Amino acid sequence: MKKIIVLLMVAMAALTSAQAAGGNVDKEVVAGMNVSSLNGEGFSSRIGFHAGLRITVGAPRVTEGLYVNGAALLSLRGASAEGLTFNPFYLDIPVHLGYNYAFSDDVAVFGECGPFVAIGLFGKTEGMSVFNDANGLKRFEAGLGVRAGVELNRRYVISMGYDGGLTDVIKDSDVNTKDHNFYISLGYKF
Repeated sequence: MKKIIVLLMVAMAALTSAQAAGGNVDKEVVAGMNVSSLNGEGFSSRIGFHAGLRITVGAPRVTEGLYVNGAALLSLRGASAEGLTFNPFYLDIPVHLGYNYAFSDDVAVFGECGPFVAIGLFGKTEGMSVFNDANGLKRFEAGLGVRAGVELNRRYVISMGYDGGLTDVIKDSDVNTKDHNFYISLGYKF
């Protein structure tokens, strides 16, 4: 937990210094739909949602169109297996490096990739916490993600992406089970 707090403090300091140095900083409200699953045998997909804030810092001194962004998203993920539905809520924190290409003042496309961490907050299955001590889900997950989309009128963002977990998410399991999450988002920059 201390590492996560330090990481967030470093990210905030970097954003503040980029803004002070004249970097282009955009703030975006994001909401959308998730389709997630676990890769173990017998699991099926689950539809959820995500919502939160994304901050993008342009890097025009390196090359025009290059940027770094990070987000804090409340995300409902999970899966179904053998009549049980897992409903874990996570705080997703992706940090991506991307490139934005503007066709005109009104239309731009972008693509980005990078790591993410997810912190399990709460959730239930059959009246028990999904993050319980016995054979529940782990509270920490890490992986890699990609995202692409279109920006309209420098305000509206439509995107889709995929996050693939690299860490095992089930405690005390003999099977290495990872989380996979496909998502579609709508955003508004302010």
